[in-house]
Amino acid sequence: MPTTDYYSYQQLFAEWGPRILASIAILVVAHFLAKAVQWGLAKLIDRAPGVKRHNEGAPPKETAGYQLGQLGYWLVLLIGVIGSLTVLGLTSIVTPLNALLFEVLGYVPNIIGAVVIFFVGLVVATLARRVVEAALNVAHVDRWLDTAGLSRMTGASGLSKTFGTLVFVLIIIPVTIAALQQLGISAISDPAVAVLATVLDSLPRVIAAAIVLAIAFVIGRWVAGLLEQILPSFGFDRSLQALGIGAPAAADPADVPPDAPAPAGGFTPSKVVARLALVAIMLFSAVEAARLLAFAAIAVMLTEILELAGHVLFGGVIITLGVMIGNFLANLINRSTASSDSFAATIVRWATIALATAMGLRFMGIADEIVILAFGLVLGSAAVAAALAFGIGGRETAGRLLEKWTHHVENRRPPPPVRRPVVRPPPKTPKI
Repeated sequence: MPTTDYYSYQQLFAEWGPRILASIAILVVAHFLAKAVQWGLAKLIDRAPGVKRHNEGAPPKETAGYQLGQLGYWLVLLIGVIGSLTVLGLTSIVTPLNALLFEVLGYVPNIIGAVVIFFVGLVVATLARRVVEAALNVAHVDRWLDTAGLSRMTGASGLSKTFGTLVFVLIIIPVTIAALQQLGISAISDPAVAVLATVLDSLPRVIAAAIVLAIAFVIGRWVAGLLEQILPSFGFDRSLQALGIGAPAAADPADVPPDAPAPAGGFTPSKVVARLALVAIMLFSAVEAARLLAFAAIAVMLTEILELAGHVLFGGVIITLGVMIGNFLANLINRSTASSDSFAATIVRWATIALATAMGLRFMGIADEIVILAFGLVLGSAAVAAALAFGIGGRETAGRLLEKWTHHVENRRPPPPVRRPVVRPPPKTPKI
């Protein structure tokens, strides 16, 4: 019996000893090979220009190269474990692991191809961005755009960098789409490709809308500057200031003492008109930009805003003209009466302003019924107030006038009777 056990142990050792030793050797070799792969991947990836900038300030174990090196280490070690288990003959464990490994390794070429495509595209996009930025800086585009006022509108310090970034995006989006398609994983690539394709299709419309807004802003600033120079030369500001609208006219520099403080800046009527013209041009361009972007709701909303703004602007012009006419008539009455009848001038001024306000509000379309009712109430109140004032203040005069009329009627003599001539018939002639 002991001899039989000895032979059985010897057979087991002879059968499994080499397998176990080979399995251990495979694991040891796989471990060192995985470490070498980890070190090589970490060094190779961390030295890439884009990754090196990304890793600045990061701990050593949080760099992109270290993370990808860890992935390579465990992948190589997994291959070694499967090889060691295959040597041991554990087919029930090795079969699913082999299937998993073959599936993972089948995606490795696609992953490598996607990484290569994205890396090459990233390099090309970076070079294109730098070339565009350098060319625009040489052409002094930033200075020209700053002169046109686009830098203040966008808030960007250098629009050449913006154009360079735009070129980078236009290149990197198709490259990313190609890299995702190279993966061949439809569950991941299809939604991402659809999103990027939508963004890429929208970019031309976005660029066109931005160009429309930029051109409109340049034209609007030019028109505003032209109005600010032309309107004062035609006496627009002084005419409105003479009617009491706008800031007072600037004094003659010869009449200002040297130690007088500088006047505070303000908006003149010509500047207000210029700003309104700029806003109107930008609103019109915003409507066209919204149509280019296929934003129908925004285009309709801006169109309605423009229509309402036109009504409000014209109504405001009517009210302003009413104020001007009211002041003109009041000044005319004061001059003709030597300011002795200020009450009549005040009545004429406010009646004209009230009429113009009612007309302006009605043209604006702001609650027509309320405007009509309020205007009627104002006129009725004025009539009632005038009647009450005449009735209370002129009571004694009206009494004396009524007494005079009554006395005149009572003391009036009846008219003398009218004598009518007697008409006699002609004499009758005898008949022969």
